[in-house]
Amino acid sequence: MEFDITQLDKKLLIQTLFSHSAPVSLGQVEYYLRNKWGENVDGLTDKECEFILYEYNKLNTGIIKILDYHKGKPMKLTFYKKNNGRVIVDSSSYDERNGKYRFFEALLNIFLLDEIRIIKKGYRQYSMSNLQDHLLRPKEQEAIFKNILKNTIQKENEFGKYWTIDENQISYIPSFMQ
Repeated sequence: MEFDITQLDKKLLIQTLFSHSAPVSLGQVEYYLRNKWGENVDGLTDKECEFILYEYNKLNTGIIKILDYHKGKPMKLTFYKKNNGRVIVDSSSYDERNGKYRFFEALLNIFLLDEIRIIKKGYRQYSMSNLQDHLLRPKEQEAIFKNILKNTIQKENEFGKYWTIDENQISYIPSFMQ
């Protein structure tokens, strides 16, 4: 999936995605060691986010790799700054390592529904094919995300077309997303 994150608070976005990520494979060792040494491994401070966003804030356009793995957690986060000022993120790499729709779930947990702007609703064909079993969602949960995406409204602004979530179609946020 692709999202227009131009208007989103980038620090809050990174902090939210980090808290929704879990350490995997060799990253688990780093995570547990850092935790044992007393480091905050489950959250990011504003200062850490300022450091992480340093390159992003310097460049006017281009591809900015924000985070790969951090404190043992897979982030795989890249921002695309367009010439027109739009900032896009593709959630596929994040979701491949954290679970299908996990990026979207993080957005739904923290941002207002009208702030979430979807550019592409689907995943690249191969991106979810190698998803590990422990990252697969029950069919009922996946159906909830598909239903939310089905009930979006297409809009357009100076950057182009996007979809936003129809608040009238969502009666509640399921407990597994909170």
